[in-house]
Amino acid sequence: MEWGPPRTAKAVLLCLPHAGSGAYQFRTWQEPLGPDIALLAVQLPGRENRWREEPSTRMAQVLDELVPALVARIDLPYLVFGHSMGALVGYELARALGRERGRWPRGFVASASRAPDDQGEPSGTPRLSDDQLVAELIAEGAVPAAVGADSRLAAAVARPLRGDNAICDSYTPPGGDTLLPCPLGAWRGQEDAGVTADHIRRWSAWSTGASTVRTFPGDHFYHLSDPHHVIQELRQFTLDLLSPHG
Repeated sequence: MEWGPPRTAKAVLLCLPHAGSGAYQFRTWQEPLGPDIALLAVQLPGRENRWREEPSTRMAQVLDELVPALVARIDLPYLVFGHSMGALVGYELARALGRERGRWPRGFVASASRAPDDQGEPSGTPRLSDDQLVAELIAEGAVPAAVGADSRLAAAVARPLRGDNAICDSYTPPGGDTLLPCPLGAWRGQEDAGVTADHIRRWSAWSTGASTVRTFPGDHFYHLSDPHHVIQELRQFTLDLLSPHG
């Protein structure tokens, strides 16, 4: 999804959201990114304007849809920002675009995510009711408390999350040529207990380019609680890579 991308753009910033969520969290990011960067946000099926569609449950399904769609839309150098599950999908997407279509990203930012070989224990989602799933989201601050008071709304929120968690639970780290040939940023919120400093540093092993680690104030959803700071860092990260010495 795009929101008024500038015609003067020199690069595309491809944004992928966290599990169970949609592209609209990025809708206000275009203006502060400035005239040199066009924001393109991924909207997976089963949420927001695609809520009638069946959510994907396997990484292969996601890639089969996104790779041809993005090849047709990305006609500039691009960078990837993936938050939480979005970082895992973004990594696999960047690999597929590079290996299959010769379109490697100029840079990659893994946000609030463990590395592909360090995904942790299965989510346990199949054992939980919709109310229990939503209660966890409310406790994490991912959705408002009012969602838990409406069973139909809770079911609508839980549905894409089940699909996304199934993607993560069935994910197997790739073998063979797995490294991204670009600079990599590994970012996290200081109060994120699920993605520690040790976890985020492991992303450096998944790129042949220079890696940098950044810690922001906030929790797992630091990018939503203080978007201005994050957007400015993304803007600078992108512009640095577009410079002749980037």
